Amino acid sequence: MGGLFVKIIASLGPASTDEDLVLQMAKCGADAFRTNFAHGDPEVWTRRLKAVRRAEEILNKPLAMIGDLKGPSVRVGDLPQPLTLKSGERVLVAPEYKPPSTQPLIPIPFLSLFETAKPGDEILIDDGRIQLRVLDWKGEALECEVLVDAVLEGRKNVSIRGRDLEAPLINERDLLALKFAALEGFDFVGLSHVRDASDVEEIKRILKSYGSDAWIISKIETLSALKNLDSIIEASDVILVARGDLGIRLNLEEVPYYQKLMVDKCLKAGKPVIVATQLLASMVENDTPTRAEVMDVSVAVTQGVDAVMLTNETSVGKYPLQAVRWLKRLITYTEEKMLREEMDRISTKARDRVYCSEESFARGLVELAESMGAKLVLYSLKGRTPMKVSSLRQGVPTFTGTPSSRVARKLAILWGVHAFITSAQDYDQGLLESFNKTLEAGNVKGGESVILGYGLREPEQKIVVKRVGPQCFSSG
Repeated sequence: MGGLFVKIIASLGPASTDEDLVLQMAKCGADAFRTNFAHGDPEVWTRRLKAVRRAEEILNKPLAMIGDLKGPSVRVGDLPQPLTLKSGERVLVAPEYKPPSTQPLIPIPFLSLFETAKPGDEILIDDGRIQLRVLDWKGEALECEVLVDAVLEGRKNVSIRGRDLEAPLINERDLLALKFAALEGFDFVGLSHVRDASDVEEIKRILKSYGSDAWIISKIETLSALKNLDSIIEASDVILVARGDLGIRLNLEEVPYYQKLMVDKCLKAGKPVIVATQLLASMVENDTPTRAEVMDVSVAVTQGVDAVMLTNETSVGKYPLQAVRWLKRLITYTEEKMLREEMDRISTKARDRVYCSEESFARGLVELAESMGAKLVLYSLKGRTPMKVSSLRQGVPTFTGTPSSRVARKLAILWGVHAFITSAQDYDQGLLESFNKTLEAGNVKGGESVILGYGLREPEQKIVVKRVGPQCFSSG
């Protein structure tokens, strides 16, 4: 089972924009790449996209490209230089930057912060690395006590522990990013700080108006999102468990519970799910993960997630390539040694729902393959059948041929589906080509059983069962 099911997403940033590094990360196991539209500009985003497409061409391997919107987040304003903060020091938090007189000043240009904050509240900046306790009002500013030594830079995220802050869904920069993502063919758009299903629908509407069919990845990181979780899952194409901001809004001991809750809900709903943030956080500075991080990755894999995402580890860390290598190593070992024991639980949750006709057909394919210990080889024009197969958490490797690079890239982040491009546009020829390519790649070997299939086709459907080697039989 080694390394065949859970996928790897690597974030690109200042440490990983180089084309050759992106190529090496893809060689080492990255299935998708992410750029954060909150940072950089179209020139930077274009360089990263070109690096991914170049790696895809060289490796002949579909690679998904994800662009993250800033979303309705609150951030520190621009600072002329980093601000050194000392524990116990008093600072002012104000709506705009003014040269400080006697106290350091932190500009946060969002009215909602000042409408919400009260004495005793904790203001958390940069994923909680900077902690301020609100003492009192001082004119239009909040006077706060610094709780930990830190260095503050501009544009870092801001929250209040235990509360959500109101902010517009998107701003002009996000609209620019959405148009860029649509024109450049991004496969996924990540929506940060989702609050309810209407946020998801609005971004889908804007993308559609720009001619894009990119899937929406809803990042669950607010209390409002947890409250509206079921409707957000229904409205979204993919769910991402964003543990960084969740760990700020929740008590830390609550985060594992909500991670499992979200993964289980996605399994039951048949929606792809990603776990992200601090998987290998120590590798920002070190070339080896901690034992606790190794355990964390193993837990995510055995919960049945589609993919795990590296963030700072590859975007700003010192060892981006090593981080991908380690993540691949950990996934592979966990799948080989531990995942089989968890598959009954995972597949039971994934198959405990009312099926449409496509899902019923996919379940038939999956259970036939599982009962025979066979690999699945599929041909798909639009990707629907492999998507349904993946949502059922098939316990067998699944190889999918498709003539559409767009479809192949979307399949790249899904559990257990390994897509490749075919030249055939016809179902029967496509299925034959997909089987032959799987043989040529060594993914199917002599003596192994293989189920060949494509999706429902009116008025007929097809399933072909083959044993590679001297014996061959078929049905359907």
